[in-house]
Amino acid sequence: MDPENARKVCRLIAGVVVVDDHLDDAENAMIDRMLARFGLHEDDRAALFPIVDAEEAVRELRALPAAAQAETFELLVTAVAADRRFADEERQYLYRVGEALGLSRADIDGRVQAALA
Repeated sequence: MDPENARKVCRLIAGVVVVDDHLDDAENAMIDRMLARFGLHEDDRAALFPIVDAEEAVRELRALPAAAQAETFELLVTAVAADRRFADEERQYLYRVGEALGLSRADIDGRVQAALA
């Protein structure tokens, strides 16, 4: 994935973990792992300005190549599960983003429950 799209994905991930106004150590570590996964540096973290608005998240996700959209959604599910809880704000964010990809709420809940297990 090119660096510009990698930053977008990391912004989406940062957005879902802070949408509930809570960033714990596990979520913070998740962001660090995503930066490393995409070859971004710690310096890039400061420029991540998370996408916490679900509508903006949908626009950014749709701008990614189709294969990256599916991968990004799975990473969002993993990020939500990082702190071992599924906050209402995270649920609404995932519902909106997932529905834009044609996923049902039941499918989204199932994916999150599997990630939490």
